[in-house]
Amino acid sequence: MKRYRNLVLTLIAIALVGVFVWWGDKPNNLDPLIWRILNLGAIYAIAAVGYTVINGIAGQFSLGPHGFMLLGGYMVALLMLPLKQKAVVWLFKGKELIWPFSSFTLPSWGFILALLAGGVLAALAALIVGIPALKALRGDYLAIATFGFGEILFVLACNLIPLTNGPMGIKGIPHITNLAWSFGALVVVTYAALRIKNSSYGRALRAIREDEIAAESMGINVFRLKMLAFIFSAFCAGVAGGLMGTLIGTVTPDTFKFFMTFYLLIIIVLGGLGSITGAVVTGFIFAGLFEALRVLDTATVEGMRMVFFAILLIGLMLFFRRGLFGEAEFSWDWLFRGSSKLGRK
Repeated sequence: MKRYRNLVLTLIAIALVGVFVWWGDKPNNLDPLIWRILNLGAIYAIAAVGYTVINGIAGQFSLGPHGFMLLGGYMVALLMLPLKQKAVVWLFKGKELIWPFSSFTLPSWGFILALLAGGVLAALAALIVGIPALKALRGDYLAIATFGFGEILFVLACNLIPLTNGPMGIKGIPHITNLAWSFGALVVVTYAALRIKNSSYGRALRAIREDEIAAESMGINVFRLKMLAFIFSAFCAGVAGGLMGTLIGTVTPDTFKFFMTFYLLIIIVLGGLGSITGAVVTGFIFAGLFEALRVLDTATVEGMRMVFFAILLIGLMLFFRRGLFGEAEFSWDWLFRGSSKLGRK
């Protein structure tokens, strides 16, 4: 009985979110700032859900999601930027955009193909870096290797002018991302991550997190499962990067500096390492806080907002390691149990 009740409640909740998204995307219905925060919250949540799979569930300390977001952002920008705008961005002779991107652009209905291409490119990059890194490294060494990979991509984005336009970046990208795209992608990614966590594959990942040697002795293919988690995480980051580029209308190397990984670390720690729904909830909380605390940069010294988040991360690691959800996931049973306890009080 509970199972059918929970299914009905889930369908009702999805329908209500769908109606809100449809209403919110119509002009003048939502304040532009709130609309932007909701989109950014969904984008952060998409990347954080993938990051939770590799960092929270599999226990592999990766510091490279900003690099995968960069790849996704540039790929989507190159595929969706109109040909006339490409001619403007790559204006000087000898620095023209390379073929085949210089000869075509996808129509607006091809945005889903562009997002998939961004995710696949990031996944291929994860495969390339993951084969040597995940096979030989773990812990802090893995973190250093993945951080280095992200910084290599940043340097390449600054110097491959015929492909990225260097530090100037790509401007004039069509503003395609809206609540329908960002929330729709978030629902798909969250559903996939929850299925992974609750499957035998997810249980094997948690065993790897606790003790790789013991997991391998039980017949678990440790390297293969870590690679799959790493690839899934990179795909999510690539999709998030593509959505971000078409939300703000520009992609530059500075958009995807290491600060982006720092943001995601705060999100997954605050939500609870290993909690998919916790990452979703705190993705929106972080987006709201990030915008609300902009006053710190304007009223005090520039950069104080980042100081606040750095102190928040330190405090979380010292005093609140389990985060809001721990490893648990949101469920209707949990909600009803909480409300019944409040009623008894």
